Amino acid sequence: MRLDARGDTGATCLPVARPTPKATSRVQRTCMPTPITLLARAASEAVRARVSFEARQTIRAGKIEAVARIRSLAPDRLVVDYDAYTNPLAEFDDVWGGNAEFMGSDLVGSSLLYDGRSTWFVNPKTATALHASGRLLYEPLPGYDALGETRFLDDLARDFLLRDGGQGIQGGRLTRILGLKPKRQRVASLFRVATYPFERAEVALDAETLFPLRIAFIPPPSLSLSSFLGSDSRITIEYADVRELDLDESAFTPTLPAGTRIFEEALVEESKLEGALPFSLPVDALRRHGYVLADSSVRLVLDATRERGYGTLFCVQEDKNEEATSAVVVRVGNYVSRLMARRRTMVGEHGESVDLGDQPARYLDRRLLWKEGPPAIEMPILADLVWERNGVFWVLTSEGLAKEDLLELARTLT
Repeated sequence: MRLDARGDTGATCLPVARPTPKATSRVQRTCMPTPITLLARAASEAVRARVSFEARQTIRAGKIEAVARIRSLAPDRLVVDYDAYTNPLAEFDDVWGGNAEFMGSDLVGSSLLYDGRSTWFVNPKTATALHASGRLLYEPLPGYDALGETRFLDDLARDFLLRDGGQGIQGGRLTRILGLKPKRQRVASLFRVATYPFERAEVALDAETLFPLRIAFIPPPSLSLSSFLGSDSRITIEYADVRELDLDESAFTPTLPAGTRIFEEALVEESKLEGALPFSLPVDALRRHGYVLADSSVRLVLDATRERGYGTLFCVQEDKNEEATSAVVVRVGNYVSRLMARRRTMVGEHGESVDLGDQPARYLDRRLLWKEGPPAIEMPILADLVWERNGVFWVLTSEGLAKEDLLELARTLT
């Protein structure tokens, strides 16, 4: 069967002659599913029936590459063990003010476990584990949840125009190839709005199991990821060594090596901060400088003894029209997080010594790291200030705040 460029609409209508009561003949049409539609429906049934699986997944987009062993249990539990993780976009964002706790060097060799409600990050190299609410799997593609994702196959015949791409070979397995084009870019129902962040895609289904062994698509130009990828904008997702498993919820309880120090993350309202930490948080000092908490809560990370940990305060300073004029992120603790350690290293290597009165510190205007030339006048001031006092470590990250103003703020915090 030959398909036109518009793709398969889902059925072939054949003329059928039926007798009429007046013994005249009238040609009616009855619609039968095409072979490609039957294949799509079978693939959808297979993904709905698949409760759990294990596989090696590789995600590539330009210079971004992530390789992980994953275990998935429907509908939303996932274990991710990264074997490789290269993401220049995340590294760029980290320098210019990103708030990701972990980077590729932290992820490789660690295990991330999402149980449908919260995420465990277990790092055997440092004998630490962090437990945080929500899904925090450090997806390599901004804007896409690609890890272990096969649910887009739920109803192919309904959601997409289909094109028969013939047969192929993927990882030594015979495949059937489907071309997909969304029937609509945006679908809205009473409590759900879905968009399709691509115009066309191609899926190679295992000819026997109908598992999607290869997915390829190009993101729309409107996504920031597209501008980063440039002309090499194709995204490919490949699976290998796929096995169906008999998993239950117990498989998504973390296995912690002996001696692992467990840290728990929590968002604590400002009114409940008193006595919550083994060190004080400078909320009042920040308020005297005109800063308020951006979301009226503070991120705290504490170990089981509640003797070691750190806090993160996202603060903004507003003008009389309640528009933000500057922002400061205060990270303080008697335990240095991975993010704090990276900041301290960067400022130590590229920054300058400054004086906070009785306390030495290091200051870095991150605009000086811009390799394309000197800091652009149009760019806001982006700066870090780090110091240590009485066993407590401080990392201030500011935007739009002059150097002397940041130093003055720091002098009042300790």
